Amino acid sequence: MQLKDRMTIKIESIAFGGQGVGRVNNFVVFIPFAAPDDELEVEIVELKKKFARGRILKISKPSPLRHVPLCGYYEKCGGCCYQHLRYEHQLNIKKKQVQEAFSKIGKIASPPVLDPIASTHAFHYRGKAQLHAAKEASGWKLGFLDVSGGKIVDIERCEIMEETINDKIGELRKNSKLLSVESNLTIWSELHGDASHNGDQIKRMVKGKEFILPRGGFFQANLHLTDRLVDEVCRLVMHEKLNTIVDAYCGSGLFSIFLSPYAENVIGIETGEQAAQFAQRNAERQGVRNTKFICGDVESVLPREFVFGADKIDLLVLDPPRIGCDAAFLKTIAALRPEKVIYISCNPATQARDIKYLSEYGYELLSLLPLDMFPQTEHIEVIAHLVLL
Repeated sequence: MQLKDRMTIKIESIAFGGQGVGRVNNFVVFIPFAAPDDELEVEIVELKKKFARGRILKISKPSPLRHVPLCGYYEKCGGCCYQHLRYEHQLNIKKKQVQEAFSKIGKIASPPVLDPIASTHAFHYRGKAQLHAAKEASGWKLGFLDVSGGKIVDIERCEIMEETINDKIGELRKNSKLLSVESNLTIWSELHGDASHNGDQIKRMVKGKEFILPRGGFFQANLHLTDRLVDEVCRLVMHEKLNTIVDAYCGSGLFSIFLSPYAENVIGIETGEQAAQFAQRNAERQGVRNTKFICGDVESVLPREFVFGADKIDLLVLDPPRIGCDAAFLKTIAALRPEKVIYISCNPATQARDIKYLSEYGYELLSLLPLDMFPQTEHIEVIAHLVLL
């Protein structure tokens, strides 16, 4: 096999990250925007020792799982990779990918993966957009990075964004003076047609409660599935009364506040000073009095707040960034030995890695519940439930 070779290939499956997997003489070839059972004519565009990458020249025999993508920028914009697949099959693919991550990376023989919870909206679900703007000879470009990650795809609308975001994209395109302010633009959706912004403060609604957060802060992206995410986390502890819950990476206090009825004390830890301040304000606004929020790194805050072998943590909630937990923090968890761990992640690979570590220190993985917070993309949110044996 050589670069620019052309060949016929049948797609066997979809790999983590969204690319189709085929084989030529048992040599793996990854092909973007392919579907299982596609028969394709492809060209080899990258060749490595253990695999190659190809691009589709012709779909000789399309998979029955295919359908027409909604977005006109699809296959150019790097935001989505599954729009050519029927939504119900996207869920099947993501479940299998979670199983593979925990069997291969987590070294768990039969991962306890439940059926994924679908998003009630497969499109127009995102409440936040992060766009790029650049001035070129032909004028301003506003959009997302392309599939190579090197160029901006100029867009008029995005089909996974809530419509008030698309309205704002239209307004920006009409007013180039606004684009000249900064090259990276963050746009939040409005709430029910009402203004959800107050200067640098953003409002979000979850289960009838209003949360405020800094404009540059993090919040769950799916406007229609966050309520269910909270419900599923609470369901894991709702039949018991705990003394102490620690919410690591607590952000603006979402899980801390909803878990507060199930514990005497809830301690939220957040590295961002602004987010920690907003978490405290959210608790006060909701009349929650048994929470405390601490600004700092989790691996340094926990040993300061809890004495190894003396203080007991009944439940530790983890919702780290995509890179997962720091090795030093995992060591701290193993030393503090919380009775239960709920680990929420949008990256099953790093989640499986971290849970493998915890399993070596006496934790049993009871369940993995995927929630499709990111339809049309390769991402999936997973709630892992662990107990100390």
